[in-house]
Amino acid sequence: MRFIIAIAAVLLAAGIANAQDEAQARMRLWSTSLGVQCVHCHVEDAWSDPSKPVFQFAQRMMRMVNGINAGPLKGIEPITCWTCHRGQTRPARLPRPLWEGIQSAHSTDFASKPDRALAMSVYSASLGVECSHCHEAGNWTATTKPAHAMVEKMQPIFDEIPKYFDETRRPTTQCFMCHQGGPTPERVKR
Repeated sequence: MRFIIAIAAVLLAAGIANAQDEAQARMRLWSTSLGVQCVHCHVEDAWSDPSKPVFQFAQRMMRMVNGINAGPLKGIEPITCWTCHRGQTRPARLPRPLWEGIQSAHSTDFASKPDRALAMSVYSASLGVECSHCHEAGNWTATTKPAHAMVEKMQPIFDEIPKYFDETRRPTTQCFMCHQGGPTPERVKR
């Protein structure tokens, strides 16, 4: 009987140590992803104290990342905090001159559809791609390219994100937040 209790104690201790290692690894990932020290979210020496508003916000962000990975991104490589934050407390925003330059260059193409010009310019600048990345040249309404299909898979993310925030802290979401000028977002620090 003592042998069984000893084995159980060892396994329990290993499980606790493993859980602590996992928590520390997760905290290091968050710290690196946001470019902050632990005390940015935590009360020093009271690590589970939820009194800092940033602590609660980080919990919401974690639920959001998990929800996006389990929902709209299920079956696609998962995102992490790094995907949007990349070492900054706030994700980068699309610089206005990037999409305005594209919109201006295509003003005649979208003369009858100015709202579409804005959307396509933002997509193009956010992903750093030309129109032909998603569309068939000469048949712009064709939906046959894989990148066009991926856009359809990404759209539900814009419905998912607001579920985790109240009106006062809801982020304005853009493709650029994750893509930051690349066709594929960075999932982890390189």
